Amino acid sequence: MQLKDVSVLITGGGSGLGAATARAMAAKGAKVAVLDMNKDNAEKVAAEIGGVACVGDVSEEAPVKAAIEKAEAAHGTIRVLVNCAGIGGAVKTVGKNGAYPLDHFTRIIKVNLIGSFNCIRLVA
Repeated sequence: MQLKDVSVLITGGGSGLGAATARAMAAKGAKVAVLDMNKDNAEKVAAEIGGVACVGDVSEEAPVKAAIEKAEAAHGTIRVLVNCAGIGGAVKTVGKNGAYPLDHFTRIIKVNLIGSFNCIRLVA
């Protein structure tokens, strides 16, 4: 895939798979915007790759719109979106203290599922 000068937005780009993807795409010449909930991580990766740092929760419309505007102001129309944002962890459905809290699982679904769709629909 030719990525030279292609505008890319990577969610969850401040760590893990998202950061690795940001580095790999930047190495291929892409203009990368890193969107992450953790400001320090987003700024660190963006500075390392010569990209743009955006901070926000992918499950919320306003911060995603702001990230898109910032990315496009710096790099032009976004041509590639990579959804790497995700939260979670290994938990038991029922533990010593009872059932796993539904609000925790709802938050995981909101970020991991709805957040991905939210970014797709807004970038499109």
